[in-house]
Amino acid sequence: GGGAESLATNLIDPEILRDKAKAFEVFRSTYAKNESIEANKSVLKAKYDEAKSAGEAVNESRSQISQLKAMIEQLRVERAMQGLQEGDEEANEEEEKHKTMIEKHKAKYKENFSKLRELKSEIESIQSLMEKQRGVLQKDFEGWFNLMVRQHKSSRRQTNGAGDT
Repeated sequence: GGGAESLATNLIDPEILRDKAKAFEVFRSTYAKNESIEANKSVLKAKYDEAKSAGEAVNESRSQISQLKAMIEQLRVERAMQGLQEGDEEANEEEEKHKTMIEKHKAKYKENFSKLRELKSEIESIQSLMEKQRGVLQKDFEGWFNLMVRQHKSSRRQTNGAGDT
C-alpha cells in the first residue's frame, strides 16, 4: 500500500493503537469535524448559562410578586383594624405603588419565562445535533482505527517478510 495509507501508518505510533482511548484522542485532534463539535459545545454552554440566568430572573420576579402581594395584604389588614374605609388616600397610594410594581415584575416574569422556553427548545436542538455528531465521530473513529490496525499489521508482515530474503 502506498500513498496516504503508508503515510498514515508512519504517522501513527503502533503503541498508541494498543490504547484505544489514546488512539481516540489522536484521531479527534486531527478530525476535520471536531471544530464543529467544539463550537456546538461552546454554544451549548452559553445557552445553559443564559437559561440559568433567565431562570434566576423568573424566580426573583416570582419572589418579588409574592412579597408585594403580602405587603398589600398587610396594608389592607392594618386599614381594616383601624376601621378606615377607602377614604385613606395615603394607604391607597401605597397600595397602588405596590400594584404597579407587581405589574412590572409580572412583565419581567413573562419575558424571562418566554426566554426560558425558547432556550429550552434551542438547547434540545443543539443536544440532538451533538448526539448525531458523536455518533458520526464514533463511526468515523472505528473505521479509522480498524484501518490503522490493518495497516500496522500489513506493514509488520512486509517488514518481517523483507528480512527473509
